[in-house]
Amino acid sequence: MEAKLLGPLVDVTISKVISVTTEQLNLAVGFKQELKKFHVMLRTLEGVLQDAEEKKVTSHSGLQPWLDELGNIVDEADDVVDEIAYEHLRYKVAQMWEKVSYFFTLSNPLAFRLKIANRIKNLNLELDDLNKRATGLGLQYRLASKHPEHIETQQIDSSIGDPSKIVGRENKVLEVVQSLIDSSNDQPLLVVSMVGMGGIGKTTVAKLVLEMLQAVAENVSVDESQHIVVQKLKEHLREKKYLLVLDDVWNEDWQKWESLRSCLLGIGKNVGNRVLVTTRSENVASTMGTLLEHRHHLEKLTNEDCWSIIKKRAFGSSSFPLELEGIGMDIASKCRGLALVANIIGGSLCNNRKKDDWLSIKDNSEVWGSIEEANGVLRVLQLSFNRLPTPALKQCFAFCSIFPKDFVMAKEMLIQLWMAEGFLQPFSERYMEMEDIGDRYFNALSSYSLFQDAERDSYGSIIACKMHDLVHDLAKFVSKSQTLILEDGSGRNIPTNIQHLNVISGKGMAAARFGDATKKLHTLFSQVDVFHSMSMNLRKVRVLSFCGANIDELPAFLGKMKHLRFLDVSGTRIKELPRFITKLYHLQTFRFLYCWEINRPLEGIWDLVNLRHIYFNQWNLMPAGIGKLTCLKTLQLFVVAQQKGHQIEELGCLSQLKGKLEIRNLDMVRDKEEAMGARLIEKDAIQELQLVFGEEYNGSEDRCKHDEDILEGLQRHSNLKGLIVENYCGKSWPAWMSKIEISMLDRVNFLKNLVFMSLYQCPWLERIPSLSLKSEAKVEIKNCKNLKSIACWFLQKLIIVDCEELVEVGVGPVAMKSLKEVHIDGCGKLENLLMISKVQSLEKLELRRCSELRMIGDDARFASTCLQELNIDGCGSCGTLKSIGESSSTATCLKRLSIIGCNGLTSLPSLHGLSSLQTLSIEGCDGLRSLPSGLPSCTALEELDISNCHDLISIPDDLRRSWSIPNPACLARLKRLTIGGFSTELKEFPDLGFIGSHLQYMTLIAWGEPRECLLDQIQHLTALRYLVIRDFDGLEALPNWFGNLSSLRTLFILHCKSLKHMEAIRCLSKLEVLCINGCPELKERCASGSGSEWDYISHIPHIEIENRIIQFHRDPIEIPSRVHQGDDNEQLPARATGLRRFICCRN
Repeated sequence: MEAKLLGPLVDVTISKVISVTTEQLNLAVGFKQELKKFHVMLRTLEGVLQDAEEKKVTSHSGLQPWLDELGNIVDEADDVVDEIAYEHLRYKVAQMWEKVSYFFTLSNPLAFRLKIANRIKNLNLELDDLNKRATGLGLQYRLASKHPEHIETQQIDSSIGDPSKIVGRENKVLEVVQSLIDSSNDQPLLVVSMVGMGGIGKTTVAKLVLEMLQAVAENVSVDESQHIVVQKLKEHLREKKYLLVLDDVWNEDWQKWESLRSCLLGIGKNVGNRVLVTTRSENVASTMGTLLEHRHHLEKLTNEDCWSIIKKRAFGSSSFPLELEGIGMDIASKCRGLALVANIIGGSLCNNRKKDDWLSIKDNSEVWGSIEEANGVLRVLQLSFNRLPTPALKQCFAFCSIFPKDFVMAKEMLIQLWMAEGFLQPFSERYMEMEDIGDRYFNALSSYSLFQDAERDSYGSIIACKMHDLVHDLAKFVSKSQTLILEDGSGRNIPTNIQHLNVISGKGMAAARFGDATKKLHTLFSQVDVFHSMSMNLRKVRVLSFCGANIDELPAFLGKMKHLRFLDVSGTRIKELPRFITKLYHLQTFRFLYCWEINRPLEGIWDLVNLRHIYFNQWNLMPAGIGKLTCLKTLQLFVVAQQKGHQIEELGCLSQLKGKLEIRNLDMVRDKEEAMGARLIEKDAIQELQLVFGEEYNGSEDRCKHDEDILEGLQRHSNLKGLIVENYCGKSWPAWMSKIEISMLDRVNFLKNLVFMSLYQCPWLERIPSLSLKSEAKVEIKNCKNLKSIACWFLQKLIIVDCEELVEVGVGPVAMKSLKEVHIDGCGKLENLLMISKVQSLEKLELRRCSELRMIGDDARFASTCLQELNIDGCGSCGTLKSIGESSSTATCLKRLSIIGCNGLTSLPSLHGLSSLQTLSIEGCDGLRSLPSGLPSCTALEELDISNCHDLISIPDDLRRSWSIPNPACLARLKRLTIGGFSTELKEFPDLGFIGSHLQYMTLIAWGEPRECLLDQIQHLTALRYLVIRDFDGLEALPNWFGNLSSLRTLFILHCKSLKHMEAIRCLSKLEVLCINGCPELKERCASGSGSEWDYISHIPHIEIENRIIQFHRDPIEIPSRVHQGDDNEQLPARATGLRRFICCRN
């Protein structure tokens, strides 16, 4: 074993063994003296090992064998004390059932005592020999120094993030963005490359580019065949122009790239698709066909930039000693401009103000002198590893090498794995939960910048992270003698000292030669059925994960794995949980999620007395008697039943529960007193609580009173962050929901920490009192049919859906400054929304299906100056929306305004002052008689939809005047336009000649008489790619100038009843989709091969006429995302959705 990790490994194991032997000393019947001696010998060697670490005598020729032998002995010692502890647990379980009266009375106790005594005696002899040899190596006993109890960390939001992302890269980000959005390049697939050495920041720049382009990132796994990956990309990218980021590319094989490129070209025929590549190799950029002008080289950061990163990582926003400024600059100059190195070095000095520590890094010439070499960066990164403050922390980091590169490590599971391996021992005599130690270690590794790319849940807590590729290389380097990942093509002789094995591929498994390699395994991850592939000795295994593996049963010998602490069979095809699992007394974590073929729960689970975390998501797998598992911390689902062992009182003894808890079938709880037996108010570590009552709603007073009593009895602790209530049939809310108790010390608000609350399907709830939540809270209320009023004091987002009786929504004074989003949908009796006129912080308002809504705000004014989005859909008589643009000071931030299906709307206020407006939609408002003035002032407008307003008879003067001005600024940016479907009294039509050259998507709907002349106004729109024309009844032939639309790719012709001639279409060489519907004259004329117009359209790859596919090509192509057919604004013709599916996917 390598000395760099053996020291920490032995140190961790020795500490664990000493701790356990201390606990088990009183249980050592028959071998107490040997165990005492064993304890003393381990203490001695712990001091000797400390001397070896401090002297760093790793170059001594005899030290490495000595360390290897020590590692083997300590590993065996760990097994011995673990087996003693196992027997104690077995006794404890038997004693619970009154089967024994004294220790070691099971399974021939005399033989067990003799066996253990001999093993410990032999270990003592070996340890004594090692101790004597240590003297010859120049090692002396030192009093082992205590490792720090407090590990310095920064706030995670600053430490696990990447503060270097805005240091020295601003101009480069802009350059890459400019290459990607270059409109002069009309290639179907443009490749832009970023080239730079590892750790220089290519991935960070790529992420910033995505953020700047406001791209929606969708990760697609590449651990599969190219065919599967391309299929996934098709699902994500069809009908879209896409930017695909390929990070850290190494392929220099031109043929492989061409194969992928042809597949990407097949995803969409439209031009403008982009691929952004990051690579360390110039040859890769050339292979992928990146032109020189689109090849960006990331230069090294300046020394000042590196110092800025180091300083931020080390001290955050706090001040730092001035005496460190010069030292820090010297260190920064040694980073050679690499952002990753600066990040890691800064993280290793987190909150460290000791000058000597800074100097020790600066003066390490051996490391800094090699940074330009092949593994130079790795050596520098090892500085951070060496400076990790405890051996256990080093071991936790090294363990992460068992995951493949770019693997998303779930924080909760990672800590449970560390715990199972024995890395999370208390720092001192002061007791500390292993999970809390693991949380501290996770935060420390994040502070040291060894973890990155944090993912957070809705409460802001980190739930997952990754490691940078070079950091992963470091983890592999320090643990290469311990850890192995088997993938395709990795078959080889497996070293006999491997402790952690991850079998990802069955091919790799088949090619591997194990021999005795499994004898020392502590960890086995496998996605294949290893039991049928080889003979395995898993006696020492602590962690066994078959998540997603193709196995259908668990072999019986697993029940004899005395050391097993982590078992995951999630996503397998096993048909039962065998009873022998309950003999795994050391088991701490048991996961059996998504095991759909298991139909009955595990019996006797109460025997797993050490179980701390259990995961399952099927109601029928809820084990009985779970309340006996008093160590349990994670129980995400509890299903109440009336049988013994399933009542809610089982939760009462589980005082350590934390995280998320869902309690179902609360209608099975008898009364308030029984509900109080769950003792939720004492469970201060539960973060999210979901309370689900039965789905039967009989409306009886008994059910109503029952649910009110039960919910009152389920009062939970004020630390709760999320509360979800479903199927509650009470009429009122429990008192504790709005109660603020006053004690001698403080006011206790039971909702003060709540950031999310959801009420779903509470049919008899009539009102919700004032909710004093956190100012950033989100509240969802759905399907509460009888709810009449709600009042909110503290919240950020409010969603109300299908509350048919709702008449009042109120907010308190604090909410006026905190509420940012309001969504109200399907509240048919809501007549006004007066609260809107008081909310000063509102950014988004969405109202749908509120048929009686007549007023939004007091006097229809908005108090918010930061409103960005207003969507109103199907809201009856919204006749007084005067505040949308009446005062430019209150609407300058508005980016989207959409008013759809509001038939009572007769007019709209002016749009003057809406300088930020990008999208304007006014659709299906039959009562609207005039368009609003001020449209020419909307200089940022990109999408405009004014359609199917059948009473519209008037065009404002300012819009009419703009017709005569070529390309006015008002619509210069317009990309999408839908217009038409107005009153026949509107005789004039806006001259579309003033529309800018960016227009690509257009839907034109005729009205009035004559209709056919309308088309003449679009002949100059040569950039049009998608065109829909509808309801041109008098049109008999497409005009000759139709061939001018040279960019047209998709054409829909709908309900043009007199259209007969298509000759003008033959010039459209780029046209790929033609869909004709509601044009009876063309059905026979365009018949394939025989129709008089067929020759004019036969060159088009995809043709559908009257809902029949006439011609198709198998290559996927793009069609418009919105095609208006009728007054109901369907997205596609009735059966054209079949065409959409057909032409966007390969069969």
